Amino acid sequence: MNEIKLVLEAIRNGALNPGEVVIKTGLPRYEVLAVFHILEELNLIEPIYSKGSHKVYKLTKKGEEVLEGFEKGYLLDITMKPETAEQNA
Repeated sequence: MNEIKLVLEAIRNGALNPGEVVIKTGLPRYEVLAVFHILEELNLIEPIYSKGSHKVYKLTKKGEEVLEGFEKGYLLDITMKPETAEQNA
């Protein structure tokens, strides 16, 4: 979960691409790319620019709320709704 918080914090103050988050957080690129994929699926970040494989992301309102929860010490419970789980089976 710490990686998720680090990525959300990095994106908080402006739109960034995964490469910029790697530099800002010091996390390995493969971890940042995996976290971006998860965050986008959970609607915590959204692309605001996309050209080819280059995408720039910003936090969504939901992403801001989750980050605020992290900072207050809340735990993040990521569960799939039954209909979502069936679709992914």
